[in-house]
Amino acid sequence: MKVDKRAAIFFGIFFVIFLMTIGNATAVPAEGTRTRINISDAQVRSLDFYGDRIVWADARNEEDQVDNLSFYSNHDENWDIYMYDLSTSMETQITSNNSTQSNPAIYDDKMVWQDLRNGNWDIYMYDLSTSAETRITSSNSNQTLPAIYDDKIVWQDDRNGNLDVYMYDLSTSTETQITTNESNQSDPAIYGDKIVWVDEVQIDDAIDPYFSINNNICVYDLATSTETPLSAGLRSWNPSIYKDVVVWEQEDYVGNNEMIVMHNLSTSTGELIAYERTGSPDIYEDKIVWTQDFWDFRSHVLMYNISTSTETELTAEGVYDAGSGSYPAIYGDRVVWVPSHGGIYMFTLDSAGLPVDNGENGTETQITTNGSFQTEPTIYDDKIIWQDARNRENIDQSGYPTGSYDIYMYDLSAHKEIQITNDSSDQVSSDIYGDRIVWYEWPNGNPEVYTYNISTSNKTKIHDDVINNPCIYKDRIVWSINDIYMYNLSTSTEVQISNNTSYQDYPAIYGDNIVWTDSRDGNLDIYMYNLSTSTETQITTNNSIQRVPDIYEDRIVWEDYRNGNWDIYMYNLSTSTETQITTNEYNQGSPSIYGDRIVWVDDRSGRPDIYMYNLSTSKETRITTSGSVWIFAGDNDDEWGGNSGVLDIYGDRIVWHDSRNGNPDIYMFTLSSAEVPPLDDNYTDGDEGYENGTQPSDNCSSELMPLDGIQALKEYVEITYRCNVKTKTGLIDLLDTSKCYYEKGENKESVFMLNSFIHLVEKMKLCEQVSADEADYMVRKAKEIIEQIEPN
Repeated sequence: MKVDKRAAIFFGIFFVIFLMTIGNATAVPAEGTRTRINISDAQVRSLDFYGDRIVWADARNEEDQVDNLSFYSNHDENWDIYMYDLSTSMETQITSNNSTQSNPAIYDDKMVWQDLRNGNWDIYMYDLSTSAETRITSSNSNQTLPAIYDDKIVWQDDRNGNLDVYMYDLSTSTETQITTNESNQSDPAIYGDKIVWVDEVQIDDAIDPYFSINNNICVYDLATSTETPLSAGLRSWNPSIYKDVVVWEQEDYVGNNEMIVMHNLSTSTGELIAYERTGSPDIYEDKIVWTQDFWDFRSHVLMYNISTSTETELTAEGVYDAGSGSYPAIYGDRVVWVPSHGGIYMFTLDSAGLPVDNGENGTETQITTNGSFQTEPTIYDDKIIWQDARNRENIDQSGYPTGSYDIYMYDLSAHKEIQITNDSSDQVSSDIYGDRIVWYEWPNGNPEVYTYNISTSNKTKIHDDVINNPCIYKDRIVWSINDIYMYNLSTSTEVQISNNTSYQDYPAIYGDNIVWTDSRDGNLDIYMYNLSTSTETQITTNNSIQRVPDIYEDRIVWEDYRNGNWDIYMYNLSTSTETQITTNEYNQGSPSIYGDRIVWVDDRSGRPDIYMYNLSTSKETRITTSGSVWIFAGDNDDEWGGNSGVLDIYGDRIVWHDSRNGNPDIYMFTLSSAEVPPLDDNYTDGDEGYENGTQPSDNCSSELMPLDGIQALKEYVEITYRCNVKTKTGLIDLLDTSKCYYEKGENKESVFMLNSFIHLVEKMKLCEQVSADEADYMVRKAKEIIEQIEPN
């Protein structure tokens, strides 16, 4: 079943209902102890942590207790700097004048902050060993957001009419301007000889003023006086650094979600740590902490262990104070944050954290990897199709494709990707049955419906009008134009299925039955029409919202709002019985059904994942654990409400679009032990017909001796090269496949797999997922192996 996201605007009126009814999210807890630091219930902000000492800005002496403190305000507020020493359980008020002090940072015995006592923001320092306060800056401009490491203090400074990064060396009593260009450099952080900051980049041809400025992350090495950009093209901010690792917040490719990104300076490699509604990252040794809103109106504090690749939640479910947090800071095995109702909480780790439950047994495969937009997948038998923006991608200033999608297909049997459409118009909302693909496009400004026969490569126009959401079953295609219509390919006839003044949309078809969403009774219900009997039946009758149905044989599933949250319901036509499939207080939507299995998008973990229910075993299982199932945020939808193009199921395979890489890619989960293809490099096959990303055939003997060169390169990837585990698996699979082909005497196929390996490595180098030295080494060794094979 396919639904065009553009048609879902109708459901925007229910978005407020959705936000009002989301339940509390749950996440995997970490092992450790939570402790509430015994301070007042006044407003607290801007935590920093070093050793046993925690510092923060505190509003307990502010009469109005209003949280409107800004960098450049001149309000008569009275925020002060406080410190708590964990070793003595003593709290100390560091500042006591009647002005405002904020954004403290601490290193060893020295703490710094921004101070408004002189009528503008200055940087001050307090030395705990001498109990002496020192004014670091004295200009009439504003110096804010200080950071300190050893004897060096850095801050952002507007004395030149724009923001620059400055540094003060306590050992030499000298001030240095680090950045000198006319754009803004802000939000500095420092570790050792390295300073990182946010660098403002002007975009001259921006249409939207919001996107006329991009923020990149830059690093400056004091030892070599060299500046290096770390991020480019996506808006970034709030960096933190520990040794050679920098973390920051960054908008995703869509431009409306925040993610946490990590970059290793020594290896020049990056990694996406967390996605969607994240903030305030901090790092110490191999642990990163941040906040994340799981659409449940509270900020969770999470931690990622770089060494073990495990993510855990530190905030507690159902605890009044510890259930949410802001301004997390980490030092050693302790993390502190500000709960929503005042005070400070601390979490002391017992271990590095727990792995996420893997859910259903099976194998997950990334189908697309090219970094563009691939969305709305559907599957039939061994063929997956989707809409793809990689070729004529027209990106708006938010980073979102504005048109020119093509239809692509991946053949799981042939391990081959095929581009179905390649003209200049926009092809979207595709569906597949057998050898036939259906979609609509805009060649002349209005949608036209087309079919494509995979066997004959024939494209045929079947309708010329504005339509929504075409879907296909055998020789029948249905769509909506406020009413539901059907086209019979065998007879070339069109029939209007529904005929009233209400709104009908989201059709699905199986056999003689067509189901859709219908608003004729003043709310949304599920209706069905039987082609053989020409009878229409109202499936749901309660006074709530039922929508986005799917059908398989005699079972209809849909998402239902009758309980105050979105649930999955099913109706059995044979027994005339309705069954509630999900019963928890969270939100489930976008269902799809095949055989005894129902799949849907579920937010019970706090982020969108895929769950499945097996009707024959009455067992519910979690399919994905990444929390990154891509939903069409920003389209006035209720997130998963009205977005049934998110996922599809056929047989043992589930497909969906997933944003874990910062852009939506197509993923597949194969249940149990069914055969799956390896990571595909998405370089569409040419006329030679060589397989792209092929895995070894079953008759490849494990007893055959591999090429020494391939084996050595494989061992390098396995042992030496550190990267994302799925990327490593993809590289190894390509080498194993090349080795197998060579052992069977299929030299051309072996060379093709090595070229695919080179292509993937070069893309990783371009995207800075691997250092240039590592990439060049792997490419050089692969080419040497090709030279050994080709003469034979």
